[in-house]
Amino acid sequence: MRAALKERRLRLSPAKAEDLAFARELTRVNMREYYARYGLIWQPDAFDAQWWTRESYLVEKEGAVIGFLGLTIERGYLYVRDIQLIEAHRGEGVGAWVMDRVSQMARDRGCGRTRLKVFKSNPATDLYLRLGYTFAGEESALFWMERVD
Repeated sequence: MRAALKERRLRLSPAKAEDLAFARELTRVNMREYYARYGLIWQPDAFDAQWWTRESYLVEKEGAVIGFLGLTIERGYLYVRDIQLIEAHRGEGVGAWVMDRVSQMARDRGCGRTRLKVFKSNPATDLYLRLGYTFAGEESALFWMERVD
């Protein structure tokens, strides 16, 4: 019953060109602490250029946009490039719901794996581990994670 209720309240809808500004600003706000911690510089032009190479979705809750998801397909795997939620909607199970949709998309497209990168200090790492992702490598600031779907 609870899953069915959440299913009606949440949805992914294809993002459009006019959603780029929202996605860019949400990413900048959400990632600023990580960029500062790891000495990185936010590059909005790079974000904008990558927007057009990704499959992007808005995350909606009861009709209101609360985040976005960016994906690419790479050599047989689905790559989660971005999952960003407005802070007020974190901790509600939305991230797990989105990642469940990602797994379904991977299966539907014949991708055997789902991959992502996450900042080492990001608490979302715990969510990914609970969902069956494992560590596949690392960089100075990031963990590479993957899940066999």
